[in-house]
This record gives sequence, structure tokens and C-alpha cells, in this order.
Amino acid sequence: MTTSDPLRVTRDKAHLHLELRHDLEPIARVAVGQTLLVETEDNFALYREMTSDADLIPAPPPLKELNPLTGPIAVAGAEPGDTLIVEIVEIAVEGHGHIALVEGTGVLKNYVSPPHTKIWQIVAGEAVFNDAIRFPIRPILGSIGTMPETDGVYAIYPGPYGGNLDDANSTIGSCYHLPVYRPEAMLMVGDVHANQGDAEIAMGIEIDGVVTLRIVDVVKGEALPYARIETADTWVFPADAPTLEEAIQISASFAARFLVERLGITLEDAAHILSAVGNIRISQAAFAGYNVTVRTEFPKR
Repeated sequence: MTTSDPLRVTRDKAHLHLELRHDLEPIARVAVGQTLLVETEDNFALYREMTSDADLIPAPPPLKELNPLTGPIAVAGAEPGDTLIVEIVEIAVEGHGHIALVEGTGVLKNYVSPPHTKIWQIVAGEAVFNDAIRFPIRPILGSIGTMPETDGVYAIYPGPYGGNLDDANSTIGSCYHLPVYRPEAMLMVGDVHANQGDAEIAMGIEIDGVVTLRIVDVVKGEALPYARIETADTWVFPADAPTLEEAIQISASFAARFLVERLGITLEDAAHILSAVGNIRISQAAFAGYNVTVRTEFPKR
């Protein structure tokens, strides 16, 4: 590696974690302005291999065995109470991924007959379902976050630190604003999807990937209540909760308070603005034994 090459963090098994533990040692250290490549594994990588349509998941796997994350990656100068800003520069995916229908999970759980698996081949920038049906890939990074304040959180969970938000805005060109709870932030990355629709009806096309990230900034003393996403033209305020109704209210409150702080208006004024130009969207409602995630979006201008 030359001095101009970005740091590469590999998906070696020792670098993959299913629990976000405070005793984990960083596998790399980076600084503001630095670019790094992070190799990730698919959601079942430490549970079972998925290579053919015959690889079925007959029962819901234990949550503690899902969604391995690569890390932790220490960020110089990041301290509790700060905000870490990370740009997603690129997401490259490997040659095939999977969607698995699992008993008792997914939006269509009362209508489909699991177990049922589909391996999707990735060919020339398209996800191939069969000879007649294929879609352009639009990779997203399902999970990126700092080390949570609570020790031992499962990697599958979303939370204020980010984590498994499964937000369609988590794609190339977007920036995450992540609250820092532990010294050096201890960034964790994983759960790449070649494609994923809103609500993640069953799951995205789960796939190994290589994510290029740039450490944009550490904002001192900006203690965010929850991770947020910034795109070229939109602010995005995720939230999670046991029910969609709860998650929607929490997400909208984050957006409203952001407008209050930025514009010097009242919450009532913010409610009017959000009613006019805001949108609430479901990010993940797979009903898979952990909280659903939603987001409130509104334009920057």
C-alpha cells in the first residue's frame, strides 16, 4: 500500500462482530479527511452459507447470530458528546446475494409459504431474478453506527447510534451524522444490500460488499438525540420503536425539533412546515423480532 492508497479493513472472521461490546479493540484507526474501504459480509455469514435456492431457513434464526458488522474502527479525536460525520463514497457488491422468506417474519408473512430462498446473481450492474426479470442494482448500506452507550447490543438492532436502520437513503453520496458515545466513536459497518425497497418487505438482497467511506468531520459538543442522514437535497431523520405508530411520532419529533433549532421557530410552526413538505416513509417493517424503523424526510431548500 502506498501513502495515497486508502486504508482497507478486511472481512476476516476476527473483524466481524454480532454484539457491540465495549471491550472490543479497534481493528483500525482513522482521522478526519481520511478515506477507507471496509469489506462486509452478508446478514447470515456467521449463521449459515447461502449459495443456492435450496439453502432454506426453516425457522427464524436467533437474533444474536445475525448481521455481522466489520469493526470497530476508531476515529481520532471523537469523544462522547460529539457528532461523527461519515460520507458513503461507494458501495461495491459481490457476484450474488440472497433473499430468504422465513416463517413468521416479513410484511407478507400471513400470505406466503416459507421457507423459500432466492439467490440473485449480479451481472453487469443488474440483479437477475430470472432470464426475463432483472433490475438495476442500487446498493445501500443497511448498518453503520458508532458504539452504543449500552454495552452488548446485538448487531441486528437499530438505535440512536445508527446501526441497522435499513434506510434507502443510506447510499452512495449520502452522509451519516452519528452521535458519539464512546471514546474514538468505534465505528461499525455492515449489512450491504444490492437492492432494497422501502419497508424491506422480507429482506433486501443480502450480499457481501466493499464500502468506501470518508471521515468528513468530528463536530465537537453536538450531542444529537439520534443518528440522521444528509443527502444532496434532503435531511433524513430516522427512528425506531416497537410499533410503526410510535416510530413515526418519534421520527417526526426529531425533524420538528431540528427545524425549531435551525430556523428559530416554534414547534407549532415546524408542524405546519412538515405538513406541507415533509414525508414519513417506512424503512424496515420486516416484523422479525426487533424494532421497526421509519424516517421523516424534508428538502433542504
